[in-house]
Amino acid sequence: MTILVTGARGHVGRAVLDALVAAGQDVRASSRDATTLDVPTAKVSVDLEDPSTLDAALDGVESVFLYTRPSGIEGFVKAAEAAGVRHVVLLSSGATLEPRSSGSRIASLHRAVEQALIAAPFAETLLNPGAFATNVLGWRADVAEGVIRTPYPDARIGAIHERDIADVAARILVDGSHAGEALQLSGPAPITFREQAEVLADVLGRPMRVEEETPEQTASRMTALGWPPEVPPEVLRAWERTTREPSVVTDVVREVTGHAPRTFRQWAEDHRADFS
Repeated sequence: MTILVTGARGHVGRAVLDALVAAGQDVRASSRDATTLDVPTAKVSVDLEDPSTLDAALDGVESVFLYTRPSGIEGFVKAAEAAGVRHVVLLSSGATLEPRSSGSRIASLHRAVEQALIAAPFAETLLNPGAFATNVLGWRADVAEGVIRTPYPDARIGAIHERDIADVAARILVDGSHAGEALQLSGPAPITFREQAEVLADVLGRPMRVEEETPEQTASRMTALGWPPEVPPEVLRAWERTTREPSVVTDVVREVTGHAPRTFRQWAEDHRADFS
């Protein structure tokens, strides 16, 4: 069985690739420019928004790990059906499961892909993680200064290690389980931004203080980094809500993989070099 991993340059995609290789699977890695991939497997250039790149990538493939790409999903479904793909595991978003998601731009983009896969003739499994622990990599400049700037420092999120998402995806890609299901993934417990900063300070062995900034300041920085202007307000509203209602925490990682979800401390230790 050949498994195609899209987005193999990303944190989750590369972790899925590594998990599948460790399991002895026949894996094909893809990225928009495969020449940039340093992987121990076959690789292929794929642009999910360009159907002409899909046929060769999907040739002989039975299962696919897929990133959300709304503008190209119809072409992907058509090409996957023609190639005889049997199962697609989608990295979606916990935003689609939120009861307040009807007006959410983030949720609507992910939901469009989910619905296209649900309507497709092959099986699908939707992975719906909440906050990624890797979002903390956005603090690198602040960490270098010893000052973490964030609004809502006591927002409590179920930050999940990318390797836990990958382990769930790899297990399902190999055994074909959980077809037709949407799996809400999280870390082991809610953790505040303030607590994340404390863990980083301890792991890195350097002093770190938290400076609360206004939501407007954060939104301005996010927009400057290229976020669509409608997204920062949604993210900030979600953070504010978790100061009153902690993010949902599930035990799905353990149920699927047999191991407990990794803690934020484990994530920080795994990424120590990223802050050096």
